[in-house]
Amino acid sequence: MRFVTSPRLIITVFGMAAAIALGCGGGSDGGMTGSQNANVTGTWDVTIAVTGGTQAPPGSQFTAVFTLAQSGSTVTGTFSTAGGLSGQISGSVSGQAFAFAILQGTPCLGSFSGTATVSGSGTQISGSYSGSDCNGTLQVSAVATNRND
Repeated sequence: MRFVTSPRLIITVFGMAAAIALGCGGGSDGGMTGSQNANVTGTWDVTIAVTGGTQAPPGSQFTAVFTLAQSGSTVTGTFSTAGGLSGQISGSVSGQAFAFAILQGTPCLGSFSGTATVSGSGTQISGSYSGSDCNGTLQVSAVATNRND
């Protein structure tokens, strides 16, 4: 796999959400217990792999950092890339499921949405998202690892 560093791809980051694609807050109690929602608060290192769309060949990869805050089931946050690009993340957590939206800023406005699952330990979030921006469409899978552990 090759790593893509082009600004148009780097800015179309997960959130996981994910991108993103993503998981729980740090510490040994970061996972989910009983019927509680997972806690995704924290800083996440995200690896994103292109699975489709018109922006990049499938298999291309790039990285981002997500900083997430959670209040109840509501999640808000930001993402940034090594190339200096950034945007906003919003979403909600229900159990271990994380649904999110990513709004990327200039120079190439775009929006993406996705879903992810928080690991039982709360240290990883895995999922996918898709959407479009001024450069075309993009579908990705993403894995985020909590920096706080």
